[in-house]
Amino acid sequence: MTTGVLFDGRVEDVLLGDEVHVAGPTVLSISNGGGLEGARLEIGARTYVGEFNNIRCAGAPIIIGPDCLVSQQCTLVGSNHGTRANELVREQPWHGDGIVIGRDVWIGAGATILPGARIGDGAVIASRSVVRGEVPALAIMAGAPARQVSARINTR
Repeated sequence: MTTGVLFDGRVEDVLLGDEVHVAGPTVLSISNGGGLEGARLEIGARTYVGEFNNIRCAGAPIIIGPDCLVSQQCTLVGSNHGTRANELVREQPWHGDGIVIGRDVWIGAGATILPGARIGDGAVIASRSVVRGEVPALAIMAGAPARQVSARINTR
């Protein structure tokens, strides 16, 4: 990691592969709470995480594969608060099962990756997109909510 990274959590809940670069200022919050106790962050080898990112496990795992690019100003959040009307939002239990990002994924600037996202190998997430649910391998996704607009193709 580099300087300017704000880290909140237990070091033993973080696994960084070889040659990982996290540019600062970036927030890495690997905390439990809201009734969830599974916070952990794994970032695969040779992955680059740009500046001004907000990565919050929030009681759930966030796993980023090897050889990925996470551009600047992205938000990755592993869980959400409940939204029942009869309770204050801040007092409701958290829910969510984290995020899994495959290998060789490019996440464009300002993208938001929500709890439950499963992004397949080789996918591209366009700038400012909002991703939830499954993203197929090699898909190019754009929009809010993100939809598949194209796919990476082999040119050899």
